[in-house]
Amino acid sequence: MLIATSLAAAFAASLGAAPLTAALPPMAVTVDVAVDLPPPVVSVALQEADAIWRPTGVTFAWRIAPRAIGGPADPCPPFSTLRVVIGEAPGNAPPDQIPIAWIVFDEDNVPARDIYVSHRNALQFLISARGAGPAVAQMTRSEQNLRLGRAMGRALAHEIGHYLLASKAHARRGLMQASHTAYSFFDVDRTGFEIDKAMRQEVAARLRHEPLTAASGPSL
Repeated sequence: MLIATSLAAAFAASLGAAPLTAALPPMAVTVDVAVDLPPPVVSVALQEADAIWRPTGVTFAWRIAPRAIGGPADPCPPFSTLRVVIGEAPGNAPPDQIPIAWIVFDEDNVPARDIYVSHRNALQFLISARGAGPAVAQMTRSEQNLRLGRAMGRALAHEIGHYLLASKAHARRGLMQASHTAYSFFDVDRTGFEIDKAMRQEVAARLRHEPLTAASGPSL
């Protein structure tokens, strides 16, 4: 199934920030759902990542490729720029940290074409969150799915930033700051996940010199 998003130049213009990369086709991203998740969780996550990046002119064509739980992970297809795996892995962070998503860099500091998003960690973060809304036990299933998808999408958008910038560095504020509060991850307001002008220019410059988009290829 293919979910394609438009460049939405009019939307960005309405925010007073015209996209710097509006001429680019969408980035083709294969999404490998490795666990049995409610479809709304995945949909909200992808919509959230797209909404964060849309004002910059960077958009995505999500190719959803469900596979059997526990099956082997296929390599990133040649027609895709990135592969996003959504699963239950805990990651390798210290015990006091709960990473919702991550990307691996090689010894030359080149980012891999794979991003992992952990539903398990997002749920753990939601359960342990304070001041980010009602307790999980008091939420309806749809509200829980919405909040999980929102947090997973914002974490995914952050890791996409590492990929597009080809850097492990973090910023002092905005999307690429090192950590975000539970409130900012789960709240309906995206404040704290903005992409400032300097970062937009940096991404645009890299994409002009090293195109990372792939608009064609078979739908899954």
